[in-house]
Amino acid sequence: MNKTDLNNVVLDNEELQKTRSKHSAKNQLAFAVMLKFFQIKGYYPTNKDLISEILIATIAHQLDIGSSNIQGYNWESRTAKRFRQDIRDITGYRQASKRDIKKLITWLIENVSSELPTNQVYKEKAYQFFRSNKLEPFSLKQLERYILSASYGFEKKLFENIYTKLSNKTIKQIDCLLLENTEENEQLPNKITDDVNNIKFRDLKKSISGVKLKNVQFEIRKLNLIRSIKVPDLLFKSFSKKLIQKYYTRILSDFPASIKRHNAEQKYATMAMFCYARSQILTDNLIDLFIKLIHKINTSSEAFVTKELTQEVKHVNGKFDILHKLAHIAVTHPKSTIQDKIYPKVSREVLKDLAAELQSKGKWYQTKVQTKMHSLYSHGSRKILLELLNSFVFRANNSDMAPMLRAIEFIKQHQNSSDKYYPSFKKVPIEGVINSIWSSTVIEKQQVNKINYEIAVLEGLRTQLRCKNIWVEGAHCYRNPDEDLPQDFDSKKEHYYQMLELPLSADHFIATLKAALEQNLQQLNNSIPKNAKIKIITTKDSSKIKLSPSEAQAEPINLKLLQQEISKRWSTINLIDILKETDLLVNATKHFNTIASKEIINKDELQKRLLLCLYAIGSNVGLKRISAANTDINYSDLRYIKRQFINVPNVKAAIVEVINNILEARDPKIWGEATTGVACDSTQVSSWDQNLITEWHIRYRGRGVMIYWHIDQNAAVIYSQLKSCSSSEVASMIQGILKHCTKMEIKQSYVDTHGQSTIGFGCSYLLHFDLLPRLKNLSRQKLYYSEQKHKSSYPNLSPILKSYIDWDLIKEYYDEVVKHIVALKIGIVEPDILIKRFSRDNYSHPVYKALSEIGNAVKTIFLCKYLSNEDLRIEIHEALNVVERLNGIMTFIFYGKLSEISTNDETEQELSVACLHLLQVCMVYINTLIIQDILSEPKWRNKLTLEDWRALTPLIHSHLNPYGVFTLDFTDRLNIGQKEKAA
Repeated sequence: MNKTDLNNVVLDNEELQKTRSKHSAKNQLAFAVMLKFFQIKGYYPTNKDLISEILIATIAHQLDIGSSNIQGYNWESRTAKRFRQDIRDITGYRQASKRDIKKLITWLIENVSSELPTNQVYKEKAYQFFRSNKLEPFSLKQLERYILSASYGFEKKLFENIYTKLSNKTIKQIDCLLLENTEENEQLPNKITDDVNNIKFRDLKKSISGVKLKNVQFEIRKLNLIRSIKVPDLLFKSFSKKLIQKYYTRILSDFPASIKRHNAEQKYATMAMFCYARSQILTDNLIDLFIKLIHKINTSSEAFVTKELTQEVKHVNGKFDILHKLAHIAVTHPKSTIQDKIYPKVSREVLKDLAAELQSKGKWYQTKVQTKMHSLYSHGSRKILLELLNSFVFRANNSDMAPMLRAIEFIKQHQNSSDKYYPSFKKVPIEGVINSIWSSTVIEKQQVNKINYEIAVLEGLRTQLRCKNIWVEGAHCYRNPDEDLPQDFDSKKEHYYQMLELPLSADHFIATLKAALEQNLQQLNNSIPKNAKIKIITTKDSSKIKLSPSEAQAEPINLKLLQQEISKRWSTINLIDILKETDLLVNATKHFNTIASKEIINKDELQKRLLLCLYAIGSNVGLKRISAANTDINYSDLRYIKRQFINVPNVKAAIVEVINNILEARDPKIWGEATTGVACDSTQVSSWDQNLITEWHIRYRGRGVMIYWHIDQNAAVIYSQLKSCSSSEVASMIQGILKHCTKMEIKQSYVDTHGQSTIGFGCSYLLHFDLLPRLKNLSRQKLYYSEQKHKSSYPNLSPILKSYIDWDLIKEYYDEVVKHIVALKIGIVEPDILIKRFSRDNYSHPVYKALSEIGNAVKTIFLCKYLSNEDLRIEIHEALNVVERLNGIMTFIFYGKLSEISTNDETEQELSVACLHLLQVCMVYINTLIIQDILSEPKWRNKLTLEDWRALTPLIHSHLNPYGVFTLDFTDRLNIGQKEKAA
């Protein structure tokens, strides 16, 4: 309960009088709790609601009644329902009439226009309506019925609104897309007809097949086709991304024949949203491809030159020995002549050969790399890159980017010329475009080398695209950076600051941060001479931090006995039964709503097919093998269920349901109080590589994708996401903190070196969670101090002090920094986009500089705590060790097809990861109940030692069997969690 809720718990005189009029102490306490619960929540408690113990204790204290009087009270009894009339009299609420029902439905339709209208959103809005109109809420069953009517009305209104804004030409183009033959194309423009004859609707749904010229050209044609279908962009920009994604997913999973069966409003509106979203996705994908191709030219050239260099070392035998001799003679005999001292040691002919070799390589490495880039570009990638360049319309908000935009247009205009040099030197945009590294290669005797100029411009364009100094029309990730910010920030400034719990005053913010920085620096300075595990080693060239490792912790001695007891009672549980049992306990499959307009399949049959599909995808076994073991279900049935019901948002909603039940089911006597920290790390999974996300990983030495986990200390994966090998782990860490959607309140994030950065520390401070990394490069870390005059205050730290914080910069751009963090918090911008924008490529951006200064201060505070507190270091290591154990378990679950994601479709890859995540949390849930069943027995509670309790984990699997025949029998239940079932 927050402070506002606690203030509302106090009973006034009228409320006390009504309460005292109840006959028994139990009824008095129950009535008062019902009253205050109603005033705070807006509805009456049910037997399923968890009522705060603080609320009960506070009211019991006012009434001088023991809080135990209310234990086991039936909140849905007739007595409790009679109390409602008294509560109405006190609060002024009334029961709703039929007229109120119509008003509620109309109000819901009108007030969820720009949000994703989920059941939860509708419920929140409904209770808001009840409070504002002083209406007693309906029962949940009634409310869900009215929400269904509102949802239907919302969709109808939405579709009508979009349909009225579509032109006749757009409607004809959509009809043409949905044609399954070409006989009805005669009335359409020739260009559209030709495009559709060659590009089918199913082609528009597919991702690019690979980086080949024909694939890129086909992808560009798809983009041009979908761009030619004019849809109301301004209207769609006012909708939330999740709302558009809902209908985009519906079309993506549907067939043309099914889409054409809808009424006109629904058909054309959903297709318009599909075209809008698909155009953005295709544009983003092509820009990603464009950036990767440019980068690949550079990396391939560097790899080639590095290999060639090792061979060229042998051209003059012993050249490094010769150079060593020359250097030694020059130092020991500085006044001697060359003829007297050098020629006797190294012959003139050898020196002549060596001089010729080195002279030919003035800027030898750079020149060789650029020469190789010239070759790779002109003979391989040029045609693809120019095709892509012609497909984009580049824009910039910064006037400094104007020369680059002119250079891009210049390249487009002269791309078909076969000349080696541009005809006029003065007309070629050079200043502000070509950097010093390329200038000597591009400009040759007052002539501009065409190929080298193009490479230099494309390299610069890649850098500016990544940090969004240059953006692309029609893209989403690479859109105008101004659209990544809340447009109403100035008018709702106070609201946003309250949402982030940040002070409006920059001075107040700075004072708090500065005080924390100075306090932690002083504590470390005072404690480091007495700390035997920390030393600062100073050499002539540098100073390093030396940290001695902690002592190894004692091994648990009784957990093997516990595992044996589990295997004895539940000898071999099929993994598919873990999924089934979890669903029977928590009903996770209720979140799998169909993407179609209605649902006709039987609930029991749907549940069985959903579980079979989820297991098939999550274990990577595949639908065919699952269907073969269940004679009443065939492969086509499962394919239908997967297409209509199983998508990433639905699976993630089911995951949240299971995680919330895990958090509620955990016995604090066994697992401790509710944890607030998550360990974050990634692992590589092999996958097919004909797509944009699969990459070669330099550390793991193989092609694949990365799965980034957020896992709590009791082994439940709170959030998972699919990412490429090169994408930022800092961004993935922040995304999981912001989007996990569970009841867990995350206050600490444990990461390795790759999961932290200066910007990451700044964001964590502004978002109110502690970033706690295990730094591989700890020895090279430096500390920042608050002001120049304070440097002498920390004499024990002086070798590792780097610089002071620029507080004036933070103060000047405080509002801008907060505006970007608000955009992160409310989901306007993705963390990955923000982190890319604020990188070293965009060092001059003032918000980047200010956020970096905040990050430097916060990172210094962390380092002070980390170095002075061994318990914190152990805590971080223990948390990250849980992730290491998790990676092995995931291979056990995702065992099919040699644990390789065997699809090139990024959406399917993401679905595989989500279903794997679901199986993992189901396993943790059942194992939690199993362990609690055993440890609830006194003989076991007294048997475990402190080391056993510390190492206890539900991440066990020796009693589980993922293999065999995958039959699903709902009558065969696991005898676990009886207390939970009874509750």
